[in-house]
Amino acid sequence: MTSMTKGRYRVVKDYESPYPESIFFQKGERVKVCKKFKEDPDWQNWIWCEGKNGKKAWVPEDFLDSDGKNGLFNREYDAKELSVRVGEALTVSEIVNGFGMSEKSDGTKGWVPMRNMEIEK
Repeated sequence: MTSMTKGRYRVVKDYESPYPESIFFQKGERVKVCKKFKEDPDWQNWIWCEGKNGKKAWVPEDFLDSDGKNGLFNREYDAKELSVRVGEALTVSEIVNGFGMSEKSDGTKGWVPMRNMEIEK
């Protein structure tokens, strides 16, 4: 099991991002709540949302105030995921629902599954 703490991590399994572009939502932005993610037990509490201008992304349930059909962001959120390769070093600043907000050595930031990383010792 991957440790769930912030800090320096090493990629132990390649990950190819299905969402490599930034899909940014502002605090206070309204979205339509479409469905809950149920395909993987490690990735609970994600909701597929549709925002203005056709923006669609998986969003952590805790980042929304929702009535089940509509949501209001209670913080800013960028849905960008990073593609990573075995051996890369990442700094994880936040962990949410099985994903870590990670930064590569070149400053690129995005979400990476925690199960693809292990904490550096």
